[in-house]
Amino acid sequence: MGGLKKLGALVLTALFVVSCGSDADRITFVSEVDGDAEIYVVDPESGDSTPLTDNRSADSSPVWSPDGKQIAFVSDESGDLEINVVDGNGKLTERLTNIPGDDEAPLWSPDGKNIAFVSNQDGNAEIYLMPVDGGRPIRITDKEPDDSMGDWSPDGEWLAFARDGNEEERGLWLRNPDGVNLVHLTEEEDYDPTWSPNGKHIVFVRVSDGNADLYLASRLKDSSWQDNVELTRLTQHEEDDLAAAWSPRSDNIAFVSFRDGNAEIYIMHDDGSKQLRLTTNESHDFDPVWSPDGKQIAFVSHLYGQGEIFLMDDDGANQRRLTINDAEDHSPDW
Repeated sequence: MGGLKKLGALVLTALFVVSCGSDADRITFVSEVDGDAEIYVVDPESGDSTPLTDNRSADSSPVWSPDGKQIAFVSDESGDLEINVVDGNGKLTERLTNIPGDDEAPLWSPDGKNIAFVSNQDGNAEIYLMPVDGGRPIRITDKEPDDSMGDWSPDGEWLAFARDGNEEERGLWLRNPDGVNLVHLTEEEDYDPTWSPNGKHIVFVRVSDGNADLYLASRLKDSSWQDNVELTRLTQHEEDDLAAAWSPRSDNIAFVSFRDGNAEIYIMHDDGSKQLRLTTNESHDFDPVWSPDGKQIAFVSHLYGQGEIFLMDDDGANQRRLTINDAEDHSPDW
């Protein structure tokens, strides 16, 4: 569990989330090179970076729309955390939410028509849904324990999220975006559910006896997520394993492990076999994300002190530094 706390501290310090869209295969990320957190895009081939936001507020959590034309992000420019959208050239920024409280963790629906997010406007963290073209946010969870964002199913039929609370409330949940069906998928201290691109599995973090490991929830053949699911433990180590990222073909999972004394990037098959360490250094390497073609992995490394975006082949070869400055750059996703 010590590794989990260390990684959490890194995340909070860095304020990073990175994602890459189909528009020119660029990576969007957060950089503090100008003294505050701004949204950037970088060409993974040339390494040329371009700022999309330029203000005195802290901008974070960028994520590309499915068509690669827009980026949703979080900004505290108004005093509260609000969801904003900017186009891929930084020429048009629109504020989507304008409600009391903090709105965080934007997540585009697969069809690009809606954005799910977490808001504490009603006193605790709940999941909301908002049309991208405007409209009133709709609250789709309504329990007292805090909810944290997980992932959309690839078909857009479900939102997976994690909930704190007692044994009856905690664990992973699934909710239809229309707010109708609700499935209590697991009942342990489970977090960070991420759907496989083929829609058959959900990888997640389970914390047991102070240790974080990766598990898999699989839909049984010819059944739905509302039926019983099969659970498989993927990692079993004394140190924390977390931050799982699916390959585009759903056959491999990249993840972060502290089993070597610091955060390193590993890869394994979708059944937990063939676990292979990809990065090897004394600094923290974390937040692995796959290129759209599955041939490369982007990640964050503190090899040179400050966090920078790195790239490597899917077998760990050809590691290279993508961003070079004296500030924190954070979290590649492709």
